[in-house]
Amino acid sequence: MFDQHTWQQRIAEQLSGFARDPRQEVQLAGAHGLLPYLVIRTLEPFLEAFHATPVEAVVTLATLARGPGADFLVQQAMRRRYMVIADIERDLRNNADLRVTVEHLLVELQTIHLALRHLNTRRSEWLRATLEREINAYTGAFARLRSVVRDSDGHERADALRRLRARNGRYTADDLLLIDAALVDNAARVRAGAARLLGISADAPPAPLVARLLQVALRDSDAETRFAAARALGLLRERVVTHELLEQVEGHLFHDDSFYRSAAALVLGQLGERAGSASIVASLSSMLNDLDPYAREAAARALGRIGYPAAVPEVMEALTRAAQDGDVQVHEAALDSLAILRQVPEPTVRAAA
Repeated sequence: MFDQHTWQQRIAEQLSGFARDPRQEVQLAGAHGLLPYLVIRTLEPFLEAFHATPVEAVVTLATLARGPGADFLVQQAMRRRYMVIADIERDLRNNADLRVTVEHLLVELQTIHLALRHLNTRRSEWLRATLEREINAYTGAFARLRSVVRDSDGHERADALRRLRARNGRYTADDLLLIDAALVDNAARVRAGAARLLGISADAPPAPLVARLLQVALRDSDAETRFAAARALGLLRERVVTHELLEQVEGHLFHDDSFYRSAAALVLGQLGERAGSASIVASLSSMLNDLDPYAREAAARALGRIGYPAAVPEVMEALTRAAQDGDVQVHEAALDSLAILRQVPEPTVRAAA
């Protein structure tokens, strides 16, 4: 079945590698600009569906856009099986009707949001500035799209969150709905602001909201946002930490991607003694040998923050070895944690020191 939801899902899949290196993705696609790149990623699912289930594809297109531009897309789909970026760029320059239809599809299918949602702050700013510059080259066109791009920085939504600070952590049900939505906003500063508000909640947040916060801490593409979410979990740890939550975080220590391993170590460090199970301490200690220096640094700092559960000879020895690491950040993190753990009043630690 091909409907609007499926179309959006396939656009998201097309953009799955975009966050890693947006400029490179645009270049590899052979596009001369970001706008034509996003256009082709938006149209490709329609073209694929047209050749598999043409009636469904045309009906779905008609629910989103009608007129000469939509007719032109159908005609092009009948003539070719694959989109050629050079043709898209030429048609955007020469066909005003196509520009109207493409704008409608980009807005209704939320392509800009899908492109932004996994970008960090710096890359989000690059995307907005680049798109606005390219849109301005089309005089009198793309007014709606320009508005979407300008609104995507989340200024108004960030202001709405700032007003919630006056609640002093005593949020209404509507406030929690706003925070929940903000945690998946396409603007990193909005997501970070929502996480900080949860961290000062007077009551334990609902379980689904805690789960959302944890996903932000483990998987958000923006470093500041990940830290804000991890910090919030740390502030809430006495009320929200469960065995299941710890298992989920510990599982990320073994993820194939070092990005997730580092994020998990950051969360565990913020949870402090509540993350001090023998299993977690052993996993973090092993992570001091990770191939990625960021993961090693995160593990070293987490062990120090966990405190007395990590103050055992095996960990002290592992941190002592890590203090010889050639990476200066790992070296300093290990020394800092050794200094902390040597202050723990346990006989085993005094003997190891």
